[in-house]
Amino acid sequence: MLYIGIDLSDKYFDSCITNSQGVVLSTRRFDMDESGFISLLTHLHKHNSQDQECLIGLENPRSRLVDFLSNRGYSVMQTQPNAISNYPKSTSPSGAKSDKGDARVISDYLREHHTQLSSIHIPDETIRELSLLLEDRDRLVQQKVRYINQLTSTLKEYFPQALEAFSCLSNKGAIEFLKRIDTFDQLKGLSTKEQEDLLRVCGINQKKSIRKFHKAMKQPGYTVPQSVIKAKSKLKKALVSHLDLVVNQIQEYEKDIKHIMDSDDARKIFRSLPGADYILGGKLLVLYASRDFHDACEAQQLFGTAPYTSMSGQKRYVGFRKGANKMGRSTFQQLARCSTLNSDWAKSQYVKKRKQGKNSQHAYRCLANIWVKITFAMWKSKSTYDENFHLASITRHMMNQPAFT
Repeated sequence: MLYIGIDLSDKYFDSCITNSQGVVLSTRRFDMDESGFISLLTHLHKHNSQDQECLIGLENPRSRLVDFLSNRGYSVMQTQPNAISNYPKSTSPSGAKSDKGDARVISDYLREHHTQLSSIHIPDETIRELSLLLEDRDRLVQQKVRYINQLTSTLKEYFPQALEAFSCLSNKGAIEFLKRIDTFDQLKGLSTKEQEDLLRVCGINQKKSIRKFHKAMKQPGYTVPQSVIKAKSKLKKALVSHLDLVVNQIQEYEKDIKHIMDSDDARKIFRSLPGADYILGGKLLVLYASRDFHDACEAQQLFGTAPYTSMSGQKRYVGFRKGANKMGRSTFQQLARCSTLNSDWAKSQYVKKRKQGKNSQHAYRCLANIWVKITFAMWKSKSTYDENFHLASITRHMMNQPAFT
């Protein structure tokens, strides 16, 4: 068997080929393009004259090279960066590092630990598109939060009444208002009818929102130097412009995600979960469709909802699982939170854990761990969630438990 370690960079990648005895057969650098990929294949065929099985290890499962090799029948395995960075310390404490050396380390690690690694699973094109859309949307949401925080800080310095007038600065009404009004004095210069017309143009029509706006604008202002007003109003314009663009782009992403989630009945499985919208349902679909799990326990470990146990001698420690799929952990935490608002069973589980002395995050994590088992069963059976059926299953399980007297 041949073990090929590949260390990736932007313009090239380094490879190291070793055999089952750990003997280095070749080290070589290739360009990160189609010709470089073909050259790698030719190089592999040269050293694989006996048609031995080849295992290829690399750290980035999203690399173009993964698609290229997987489409040609090669088994490509993902190695975790932390494992690769710590592995050389067991054999060479000097700390020397190079791209060619990293490829050798990946090859050695793959040879010794390949039975514990899984091949990179390439989902279909629709799932891959959905995964990228969800990830990019999350990045835009993070950017939106940054703009909101910056805008909030700016308005506090010269126009705090605007903060009191709107519950959320990313609402369309708030954005349209801040596009048209730069300062408190500018607003106070408008008549009552002009203010009402302004609110109507901004799309603020609900009576509760209008009362909140007028109450905020009736608050006494304080003297702000003109130099501060001029500088901060200019920054406000820039931030509102960026915020408006990001909000619109997020809505476009959500339309595309919703279209994908509504296009197939199989993709509606996770939408049946209590409190799950098409964003949360889409994330759950991507998590399960992007990897083949043998059982629910494997999924719980990967998503970080299950704790880990460390035992040494007579000591036993159960702790938080840090090494986990971050998207999976946050998705199931979100499902746990949403379900407590929409499911009596989930709420009772959360309350039960809180009464046991667990803090809020720990209680949600315990509930998330149960949801992994439930969603795994749903995915395997391709069935939607039915709370009555779930409660009946729990009852049957309790009735079948042995009675202790």
